[in-house]
Amino acid sequence: MIYTLDTNVFVDALRQPLELDRLKAFLCWALPSTVLSSIVAAELTAGARTEKTRRVLDDVFLKAFELRGRVVAPSTAAWRRTGAILARTGTTGLSASRQNDALLAVQAREHGWVVVTRDRDFQTLIPLVGGLRVALPFPERP
Repeated sequence: MIYTLDTNVFVDALRQPLELDRLKAFLCWALPSTVLSSIVAAELTAGARTEKTRRVLDDVFLKAFELRGRVVAPSTAAWRRTGAILARTGTTGLSASRQNDALLAVQAREHGWVVVTRDRDFQTLIPLVGGLRVALPFPERP
């Protein structure tokens, strides 16, 4: 099973020591089978407003994925499918965050990844993105 992490998992880990411990415990066993979407990398970078936060983000999270070649950008097909979903549901005016959630869902489905998230709104994407798998943090070690 391959996992990908939603932005909120990282944000919670940066803000709450207990959540950081939970994320580290998950990554201790799951890092070899975890990828990071470039969507999440962009959202995290946009939210890192201070130099210290950017350094922690880079040193603690992003570099671990970059060094392993595990940062993956959405395909053109994923972008197009996301646009079609937004058009079909009449949600083209969604916030960037909601559009990114839809794109992450489509990307994850395209690759067969499980999205690890705290965002229960992903449940609404499951019928729109057939076969999407979501785990509310954190999945148990198999």
